[in-house]
Amino acid sequence: MQILDYDVVVVGGGSAGVAAALAASRSGSKVLLIERAAYFGGEATNSWVSAYCGFYTKGEKPEQCVFGIGDEVLKRLKDYGEDVNYVVNPSTKNASVRFHPETVKWVLDDMMVESDADYRLCTSLIDVKVEGDKIISVTIIDDEDKYEVRAKAFIDTTGDANMIHMAGLKTMWGNEDFGVQQSSLSCLVTGIPSGEIKIETLEAAIKKGKEAGIEDLHKERGMIVKVKGDDYGYLTIPSVILEGLDAKELTNKLIDLRRQARSYVKAIKSYGEGFEKMELKATAPYIGIRESRRMFGKEIITGEDVLNSKKCADTIGRGGWPAEMHKASGLQFVAMKENDWFDIPIGSLLSKDIANLFTAGRSISCESVALASLRVMGTGFATGQAAGVIATCYVRDEEVSTSKVQEILRSQNALL
Repeated sequence: MQILDYDVVVVGGGSAGVAAALAASRSGSKVLLIERAAYFGGEATNSWVSAYCGFYTKGEKPEQCVFGIGDEVLKRLKDYGEDVNYVVNPSTKNASVRFHPETVKWVLDDMMVESDADYRLCTSLIDVKVEGDKIISVTIIDDEDKYEVRAKAFIDTTGDANMIHMAGLKTMWGNEDFGVQQSSLSCLVTGIPSGEIKIETLEAAIKKGKEAGIEDLHKERGMIVKVKGDDYGYLTIPSVILEGLDAKELTNKLIDLRRQARSYVKAIKSYGEGFEKMELKATAPYIGIRESRRMFGKEIITGEDVLNSKKCADTIGRGGWPAEMHKASGLQFVAMKENDWFDIPIGSLLSKDIANLFTAGRSISCESVALASLRVMGTGFATGQAAGVIATCYVRDEEVSTSKVQEILRSQNALL
């Protein structure tokens, strides 16, 4: 087994992970980013979640609340021909940036190749070594060998708190009321109307499908996410509640979701006006998980913090997306005040148990209702960038100074 040495190791190459690796590298750290998929992007590329939510607040005139590395991604998407102007959903009134998943792959490839960070796709985390209150190393594996990777700081951006879990730490899972939010399988569908599609249109067709006896229609409200003018998009309605993350559970749920996909397309095609030519072309490589394990941090962001737009002096970024809760009973949005945001405190990224362990993205330390806002990818870029800077500060000083982290984030064009 080979032994590798770095300052910072980032596990998970989604929005938060790429931002963390780039931020740490730009701050002077020797960085390794590992990702088990064959491409960067996380939910955007592996689960075909083709809209960046969280870059803008909700209001009559949405305002951008995430800049920094996330904004660089938007600008590069634009250079590749994507329209990165926000689109307001006609049903929810939320503003998101639509894109084609393949273009995100190109952009993130470019950004990583141009950086000073090391990176490895098709690589999985299989073990975490802890001594006292620090992680000493992680073990990773590819199809050739195992590698022990030693570092001074570690960042978990797996989305499922996999490194945190492997370190033997207790994690949060959903809440007492309804467990975790639903996970969904995105489906590539063609032959759909080129304009914006209302949730209500799909809901009416699904209800008629149920009345006609079409099976496996469990959820009625959801959407097709698409780029303006395209006659294809991504249906995100097939959904399940995960009871765990073991292979047996995921296998059974993925088979169920692919069965649901056929049924939803059949219902919408049969009973949705303008969808007569709709076809299911493919389902995403992996399930889109909205909520699973979360870290217990030095601070836990509460649902009230989000809904009341709480501000704090130790902020490392802004969250502007409404609490978007996908329960078995249906889709529910709880908005903040118009064009407002909440501050994300630095303590929510710091492990309360391990001194050199940090997180970002949907593994952040928060209550379930707060995660309904924090989990989106636009916000993930913000928390990821902050985690990268935090890790670098820890590597240099073996402590984290909030003022120093904020100073470096501002120098990297982050909005605090």
